[in-house]
Amino acid sequence: MSEWADGFFREWQLAWGTGTEAVLELVTDDIEYWDVTLDEPLQGIQEYAGHSDRFFAAFTECEWSMREPVIHEPETNRVTEPWAFTGINSGPLWIGLPATGRRLNTVGTDIFEFRDGKVCREHSFYDVVSSLRQLGLWPGIGSQTESVVMTLGSAALNGRNALSRVSQKLS
Repeated sequence: MSEWADGFFREWQLAWGTGTEAVLELVTDDIEYWDVTLDEPLQGIQEYAGHSDRFFAAFTECEWSMREPVIHEPETNRVTEPWAFTGINSGPLWIGLPATGRRLNTVGTDIFEFRDGKVCREHSFYDVVSSLRQLGLWPGIGSQTESVVMTLGSAALNGRNALSRVSQKLS
């Protein structure tokens, strides 16, 4: 455990409970950000600012905490932060879903790289489906609706795979 890393993440969590401007003070201009909802990483402070703005539009009453102490690898300047979050979904989600007014309690882990004491790379891992369930935007575990959704998803994948095989044979 590192005093520097512990102190940084106390400041980081305060910033993520405050707003985009506070967050941007802690990242480099060329930050790279990726999370499980993105096809490609966000590149640069402008894209990251847009992501932060969308987060703060989607959630209010944000509270962050560390589930466990951060893990700092001084030789690589990489830090892993196991976090917990609670907030109210008061605006549309950045993945295009409507506000629900429900409270979200979720956990995740972010992996950071630093340059000159600021975040230059962040990868965020969390359970999207569990979060959507809490917000009422995904069917409950074992529900008939979930069964239908999973069956349709499976049929779509099987159809795509069959088309791929036919396409390969025709090539």
